Amino acid sequence: MNMFRVLAGVLLLFPAAFCTFGFLASIEASPHAMLFRIGYAVVGAGLLAGAVNLFVRAAFSRTQTIPAP
Repeated sequence: MNMFRVLAGVLLLFPAAFCTFGFLASIEASPHAMLFRIGYAVVGAGLLAGAVNLFVRAAFSRTQTIPAP
């Protein structure tokens, strides 16, 4: 079960990186740049928080490594 949490956390890092690049690209002047900047920041922070949550839960979970008979 811990591997699934780690895998899900890693998969959440990819769209978080996309949001980071989108945030940096929205610094260019355009009429709606502030809306894009806020959107990228909120979504990216949510994805990053979800990934950290999964990594912490995987690190501190107390699951059995050997299944019971």
